[in-house]
Amino acid sequence: MPAARWRQSEAPRPPLLAVWLGRIPYDDAWQMQRRLLSARQEGRCPDTLLLLEHPPVYTCGRRTGPDQLRVPAHLLPAPLHEVDRGGGITFHGPGQVVAYLVMDLRAWRTDVQSYLRALEEVVLRTLGHYGLRGERIDGLTGVWLGGEKVASIGVKLSRWCTMHGLALNVATDPSWFRPIVPCGIADRGITSMHLHLQACPPLEEVAATMAREAGAVFGRDVQYRRVEGGPSAAWGLLGQVFAQERSHAGGSRPQG
Repeated sequence: MPAARWRQSEAPRPPLLAVWLGRIPYDDAWQMQRRLLSARQEGRCPDTLLLLEHPPVYTCGRRTGPDQLRVPAHLLPAPLHEVDRGGGITFHGPGQVVAYLVMDLRAWRTDVQSYLRALEEVVLRTLGHYGLRGERIDGLTGVWLGGEKVASIGVKLSRWCTMHGLALNVATDPSWFRPIVPCGIADRGITSMHLHLQACPPLEEVAATMAREAGAVFGRDVQYRRVEGGPSAAWGLLGQVFAQERSHAGGSRPQG
């Protein structure tokens, strides 16, 4: 996609809070997204990007069919969750940077396809930072590397606010994907950045790069935070964010 499409104006950029959470159980991250979504719809928090790694888990989106499981569900090597995002079944786990973006598209562009292409652009730029040339494939959502899928995308929109997002395989073992048909695409394999690099970068480094690229693509002023202490510390940070927004003069709704 031409770079000019993502060229930003010189106007002040709305904030994007990007938070590295480390390894977080899937249910905790899902609950955080739901709370953030409600707060964003009500103007009680800024656009927020949760960056994290999950323990092994399989998730089924709204387009998951029975043919996307190669083994019975009870034989999967990790728990299976049905979720409210688009797309089919996928895997999240060690060595993967997951990015959940809670964003009000009314301040950017109210077009779902443009949003999906923008998420792909974030991944393409992140890969490019490490000298890797990712690709799009016409008719499919996600990013490919050497003909195999390296990043999956699945989102939900509610009142033009987003949740869920993307997962980039950084040092992920592709064998986790063998019991499923990832995203319902049976004729293409799964790859990971570390299989194309001599030295694999740390997950948080990749996450921070992704946050910067998200700011560039969406025209946001990224405020990067790092949380240590697991879910309880993450919830504490979100509470601080909500309190800070409520303390704005006059209780006005944040712009953008």
